[in-house]
Amino acid sequence: MAVDPKFTVLLDVYGNILTEKERTMLDYYYNDDLSLREISDNENAERRERRSSGEQPVRENDTITRQGVRDTIKRAEAKLLSMEEKLGLVQKRNEMLGMLADIRKNAEKAAVRAYQSRAPKEIITAASDIDTLAEKMEELLQ
Repeated sequence: MAVDPKFTVLLDVYGNILTEKERTMLDYYYNDDLSLREISDNENAERRERRSSGEQPVRENDTITRQGVRDTIKRAEAKLLSMEEKLGLVQKRNEMLGMLADIRKNAEKAAVRAYQSRAPKEIITAASDIDTLAEKMEELLQ
């Protein structure tokens, strides 16, 4: 499977709607860059550990295959895409980041022009304050 980096952002934004298993597998796949086989091996080792510690009853065929991991990842990706289609939070976030970059660029231009034209200090300070606020908003959206 080809790794699509947009799912890392979607996982950050909508990850809480997924089951723990789906979230964990997507995290392994996208953030830890593990293969389907490595995820399967990790999941099976965790299941064996839970069974041996008595947390989980022993069941026959209680393993997950690479295909099972792939199916879980595809199902979770579909949920994330569906949420983005319905809510559009990532798209809105990206649009806001673009607008904030424009605000910062224009605030910098305004501050430079105000300084060059010997405008009152309040104007220069206001332009600088706008840039600082826009920077803080960008940090919140990251």
